[in-house]
Amino acid sequence: MKRLVVGLLVGMLSMAPVCARAAEPYEINAILSLSGIAAFIGTQEATALHALETVENKNGGINGRPIKFVIVDDASSPVNAVQLANQIIAKNVPVILGPTLTADCDAVYSIVKTSGPVEYCFSPALHPAPGTFGFSAGASTADLSLAAMRYFRERGWKRIALISSTDASGQDGENVVRANLNLPENKSLTLVANEHFSIADVSVGAQLARIKAADPQVIIAWTTGTPTGTVLRGLHDAGIDLPVLLNAGNIVRAQLRGYAAFAPTQLFLPGFRFMAPDLVRSGPLKEAQEAFFAGLAAEKVTPEVNMGFAWDPGRVVINVLRHLPPNASAAQVKDAIEATHGISGINSLLDYRDMSQRGVPIGAVVVIRWDGPKDTFVPVSQPGGLPLKK
Repeated sequence: MKRLVVGLLVGMLSMAPVCARAAEPYEINAILSLSGIAAFIGTQEATALHALETVENKNGGINGRPIKFVIVDDASSPVNAVQLANQIIAKNVPVILGPTLTADCDAVYSIVKTSGPVEYCFSPALHPAPGTFGFSAGASTADLSLAAMRYFRERGWKRIALISSTDASGQDGENVVRANLNLPENKSLTLVANEHFSIADVSVGAQLARIKAADPQVIIAWTTGTPTGTVLRGLHDAGIDLPVLLNAGNIVRAQLRGYAAFAPTQLFLPGFRFMAPDLVRSGPLKEAQEAFFAGLAAEKVTPEVNMGFAWDPGRVVINVLRHLPPNASAAQVKDAIEATHGISGINSLLDYRDMSQRGVPIGAVVVIRWDGPKDTFVPVSQPGGLPLKK
């Protein structure tokens, strides 16, 4: 009998680690652009999710279950994004992270906005209606544009030229630029040229000739990825060396390094507060930034803006899932995100109660300048866009 008891105890002890290891992963689905024109963005977002997965699993995962981000590639295609979303929806999941591109997010949003699952898009150019199942990462493109205009205005650059691509990202850029120019605070600014091009175009010479004739003081080039190089190369070939603002999707060191031979002398982008850690005092924001930096350092990667677009949404979703039942519905996840406040992201305190579907204010934005020779981004504005005080 004693041998039997000892044998049972040994068996139970030997099974305990197996049971602990057998905890089923909590899978969180993500649709990213790992190939195609936005691959450089999507791969950075995937890197951030992998780092976050490691960090949060060290913190217990989701109620003892290890987190596993299940990432699929939409190849930068809205059609693919919808097909993948439908496959994920069939699994009756409560939330999808991504997609990467605005057009892909728009396509997925159209099928989930009224009944779910929650879509947490990584593009700030998605503008979900309040109360829907859509959320958007980071400060809105309207705030990114407005912060840049405040910087222009205070620098005395009041004649603005805009060149934007005809895809969803470019159309959104044109819309937010026009809307911000109509604000009373920007009455001194003038749009002297407004040009468009297709992302498939290999030259924008005609558009830039018209811009040059309009005599602007600053140029906004609102497109993302490969077409950005087309515009900057065109500016160089046309002999135009004015201050140029790109949109935030282009804040990628490897990409900007590739423009070294033809980049303008002054190249600006609307960036984010984690890119200016010296402007942040001790407190929750500083702690959130340090956790972000440490998580990426463990992966031996340099922090990039697009990683931030994935990091904070991932953290918010994990936090929500930790406080919901194991089989939480899409509606429960949506309601929990909308009630989230008082926690810090890497760029601002997050508060979703204003129904902005993003929880991030304009104070999260700082204008940055790309310093090619030093291979770094230099903050040039205060949070919100006003120039740094000298």
